[in-house]
Amino acid sequence: MRLLKIVATVGPANYDYNVIRKMVASGTDAFRINMSHGDQKQWEDFIDLINKASNELGIKVTKIADLEGPRVRLGNFEPVKIQQGQNLVLRYENSKIDGIPVDNKVFFSSIEQGDKILIDDGKVSAEVEIVEKDSAEVRIIEGDLLEPRKGVVLAGKEFDMPPITDKDLNDMKFIAAKDFDYVMVSFVRNSKHIDIVREALKKQGANNIGLLAKIETPSGVKNIDEISEAADGIVVARGDLGMHFPLEQLPMIQKKIIESARRKLKPVILATEIFMSMIERPVPSRGEISDVYKAVEEGVDGFLVTSETSIGKYPVQVIIWLSRVIQEAQKHITPNRIEISDISDARIAKGVVDLANDIGAEIVSYATTIDMSRFIAGFRPSKPIYTGVSEESVAKKLNIFYGIKPLIVGQSNNEEEGLKVTESYLRKEGVLGAGDTVIETARSLEENSFIIKVKQLM
Repeated sequence: MRLLKIVATVGPANYDYNVIRKMVASGTDAFRINMSHGDQKQWEDFIDLINKASNELGIKVTKIADLEGPRVRLGNFEPVKIQQGQNLVLRYENSKIDGIPVDNKVFFSSIEQGDKILIDDGKVSAEVEIVEKDSAEVRIIEGDLLEPRKGVVLAGKEFDMPPITDKDLNDMKFIAAKDFDYVMVSFVRNSKHIDIVREALKKQGANNIGLLAKIETPSGVKNIDEISEAADGIVVARGDLGMHFPLEQLPMIQKKIIESARRKLKPVILATEIFMSMIERPVPSRGEISDVYKAVEEGVDGFLVTSETSIGKYPVQVIIWLSRVIQEAQKHITPNRIEISDISDARIAKGVVDLANDIGAEIVSYATTIDMSRFIAGFRPSKPIYTGVSEESVAKKLNIFYGIKPLIVGQSNNEEEGLKVTESYLRKEGVLGAGDTVIETARSLEENSFIIKVKQLM
């Protein structure tokens, strides 16, 4: 069984039920709806497609909304090809100046002569030569096709913007109404950012939604430990990180972020350019495969594919190939271990994993909340963690954690009964049988105690 999880992005390439269904059948654990693109009608269509495929196949799929956040973007214009050495005028979109529109005035109050501007994940770069109140003249360093609504970044600088925009607040109403499991929070700079978004979602009625902090700015990297503590999970957003830091530093920054999340026993997902070559090709490159192997070794919970499935030519093949590579990597690589957390529950979870690995036991747990299972997942057992849960919402939250296979077994009177029902379910499905060695574990919050049983099934 594949232990690491796959999150796929929806978009024009999979705006079709048959494609979504094949992606679910091929191993997609979660779908991300990027609220930087499309509108609520399209997002609702995708939710319907995902739910239909999930119900038809009997596979619970996690739904993740990705807030656009305080991003500066180009405005609307006809795509234009630009060349190296060309001069170009960028203008505030509400001004009457000729040039390429930019949607946020903070851009023009932030830039200075000599600044380097990166557009569309760095496909286009330029140097600022002249700065005016609502415009700037720039010289193109790297040219390409300049397209509308692409992101604009100042290398080494961060725009002084509030963590939530009016658009985000409006999108939160949609999120609250549509039963999302997680929200990705863009451009997280500190733990207060997470607190602000969590409170805003609660005001819209989304009280139990998980928050995944996207780390993509220098402040986010600097404050990674406090962000890992406040958030419910971390996304290593290599695209924007690569526009703020020298590219040769990214592997160590990636390692630092992953280690911080793992120390807090929070799920960590690696994003951007996982199998980027598959936008145009039906197979990944050798370098991309090696990149996945390295991330498995570093101990990520899973991978987020973005353009590969949203606009690429081979969205289903991306899932098939990524699943295939992960499963092969698992045969040869043991994820790096982490320092023991000072949380007492985590120490017990580590003991469960160590014992299971030593004796080759299957791990069966029962959970009413995600905590005990996530602690076990945090220590990266070599086998799946079969976790019985009472509610679908808990199952879909656990679905992005390393190794956890959530099973909806219904409400039980207590943890002992929950473990019996979960074991019975696994026997019925043929996952467990006579002769198997099993460690069964559960956490009783009412009695403040643990159940840990080692047994050989008869």
